[in-house]
Amino acid sequence: MSFQTNSVNILTAYLLWGLGFFGFCGLHRFYLGKPVSGIFWLLTFGLLFLGQFVDFFLIPNMVKERNNELLAGTETRRPLLEKKVQPMQKLLQAAKDNGNVLSLGQAILSTELPPEEVQKLLTEALRQNLAHIGNDPVSGAVRYHFDI
Repeated sequence: MSFQTNSVNILTAYLLWGLGFFGFCGLHRFYLGKPVSGIFWLLTFGLLFLGQFVDFFLIPNMVKERNNELLAGTETRRPLLEKKVQPMQKLLQAAKDNGNVLSLGQAILSTELPPEEVQKLLTEALRQNLAHIGNDPVSGAVRYHFDI
């Protein structure tokens, strides 16, 4: 039997927040889909109650965000120990998937990062000798060649 709810309630969030006065800080964060910060709040007494106090004003927005996630089905929970893929790793994987050669456009599409960030990553890859610049023999367009 599934007890998954389709929305969170602001009153429940504030009631859980109020338990912080009894030493149970962060329960509202678990309820609002933020288990990592919930554990942190629990272990640090809500960042010495300062974070707990600030959350009083943040709860309405956290409830709205959580309800939007639940409505859209885009829940952002990840296992606690799951490693986040770094941008340079995304770029290198994109290069590997494209035969070790990327254009700027291919890098943007493959990494799903903003163009400015991709340009910085490509510059950093060149600086670290992970790639070198060449030109497409037919079109003359700039290509980044990776040694992977």
